[in-house]
Amino acid sequence: MTEQTNHPDQTLSVFAGRKGVTRRDFMERAVASGMTIAAATALWNESARAEQVRGGHVVTAAGDGQSADSFIIGHAGNSHQTLLTETFRSKLVDARTDGGLDPVLATEWNASDAGATWTFKLRQGVEFHNGKSLEAQDVIDSMNVHRGPDSQSGGASMMAIVADIRSDGDDVIFELSEPAADFPYYMAQYLFQVGPSIDGMVDMSGMGTGAYVMQDYEPGVRGTGERFANYFLEDQGFFDSFEHLSVKDHASLSSALASDSVQAVWPVEPKTADLLAQNQGVNILSVAGGSTITMPMRADTPPFDNLDFRLAMKYLVDREQMRDVIFNGHASVANDHPVAPFDQFFNPAIPQRQFDPDRARHHLEKAGYGGETIQIHASAAAFSGSVDAGVLFAENAKQAGFNLEVVREPVDGYWADVWGTVPFCYCYWNARPTPDLMLTLAYICDAAWADSYWCDREFTDLVVAARTELDTEKRKLLYADVQLILHERGSTIVPLFQNLVHGVRDRIDTGGEVLGATPFDSFRMLRKWSFKEGMA
Repeated sequence: MTEQTNHPDQTLSVFAGRKGVTRRDFMERAVASGMTIAAATALWNESARAEQVRGGHVVTAAGDGQSADSFIIGHAGNSHQTLLTETFRSKLVDARTDGGLDPVLATEWNASDAGATWTFKLRQGVEFHNGKSLEAQDVIDSMNVHRGPDSQSGGASMMAIVADIRSDGDDVIFELSEPAADFPYYMAQYLFQVGPSIDGMVDMSGMGTGAYVMQDYEPGVRGTGERFANYFLEDQGFFDSFEHLSVKDHASLSSALASDSVQAVWPVEPKTADLLAQNQGVNILSVAGGSTITMPMRADTPPFDNLDFRLAMKYLVDREQMRDVIFNGHASVANDHPVAPFDQFFNPAIPQRQFDPDRARHHLEKAGYGGETIQIHASAAAFSGSVDAGVLFAENAKQAGFNLEVVREPVDGYWADVWGTVPFCYCYWNARPTPDLMLTLAYICDAAWADSYWCDREFTDLVVAARTELDTEKRKLLYADVQLILHERGSTIVPLFQNLVHGVRDRIDTGGEVLGATPFDSFRMLRKWSFKEGMA
């Protein structure tokens, strides 16, 4: 199970670098030569990066960010803060779109004991921004932030299977309490960044080994950085410096992009994306990748503790209407679980749930609904258009005799004061590279970010069984049951998989394929993108 950096074919690499050669030209030649699509994609991306130029100051902006943001490892929960942490710090590995992993602080990783022990070999010559050399103890102490009963990290539930972490020279060894086939993918999550450690205490100021050194920072407002001269990856970190803004008003985001005072923004409101694209020099980058729109219902709070009531809510959501009206087609219909149709573990046998007010009325009657008004909380922090989505939801609900009130919440404070606190609200989740990561993070009993407070022991046991099963076909059967239980008994409505809709100035070079699991090229934008030659 060892993974290492690929060695691309030099002839194809030269061909990829020729002026006028398109990605399609390159892929056709690469596949004809016998190269797999995954390997060809990786080589094209590497060749595109080789053509990029260094220099310039870039300004980017996210439509979220909170005044309570910090650089505490495992706490970043919005795109503005996460991009900064991923820019200043590094992880052991990065996830790829083809399902593989790229080496970062680790150059190799392999399993033993049937997947119960994982060994990561650390890269040599890596330096923190303060001049300290990366050591195994830095990794161990950074991972221990997520462990123990007092951990407040969002990664605590994923690290619960780690029984011990130790070092052997340049190797960091994770001893697990049970086999976990996907454990290296845990380490690719932004929660598991590495900071410098002194006497067992990890620096939480934003110090890291990343491509840029932090200069100024105002929580929920802005962060700035300059290129780190001793960054260990030569094919990343092209800008001289950057400023990353938090701009919570979507009209202001679009105006800043149109005027070129900002060169990349997320999110762009899907309903206004076409209009924004009419501005000279503006491109719309809509990337599909399995990110979900969700509506968590607190299963520990009446009336959502009643299964029939939850089923009624699921039948009252018109998913196609939501996709077409709210997202202007920049989304696809989901089926009340977070496993996307392109995932190898997707269960196609579950009938797609449709808008059905008659069936909803049936379940409301079984639940004893007496006509009381139920609130759903919405905010642009969850997704652009969530308030409008709530209005459509309320109008459709009237057809079943259900009374719904939409409560508009401010962006600032939404994740701290509303999400996970109120009984019913809108939310979004960035995609994860494996089902286990998403399910463990938010759906199992005692999940660190269980926003619906739903606990089903059969479901949780199946997730654990799938995690420890190394046979892919057997895992598919287990995940099929997992999705069915979420669909039928879960306390979270998952109506859509949303595209990540960005606005990007045409003088930006994205360095090849843009990843769609999370915003801003899976938070690698400032590491991977550059200005086009002569356009800084």
